[in-house]
Amino acid sequence: MVLKIFALVVLVVLLVAGLAVIWLVGALPGRIARSRGHGRAEAVTVAGWCSLLMPVPLWPLAMVWAHMDGEAPAAGAGR
Repeated sequence: MVLKIFALVVLVVLLVAGLAVIWLVGALPGRIARSRGHGRAEAVTVAGWCSLLMPVPLWPLAMVWAHMDGEAPAAGAGR
């Protein structure tokens, strides 16, 4: 019985650790873009999260985009 409880605890810890890694990987491009003052930081953040939800390899592109120096959004953009 003790072994079953130990196995359940290990399983729960691994599940929580896996979800934490997925969360950190999804948020990483956006965090990098915001820390570098990227003009399109929100778009980089969305690309980072969408790449985890879709079977398209957007995450490497989001990382490259986060490290690029982007121009600031236009004055009338987003209205």
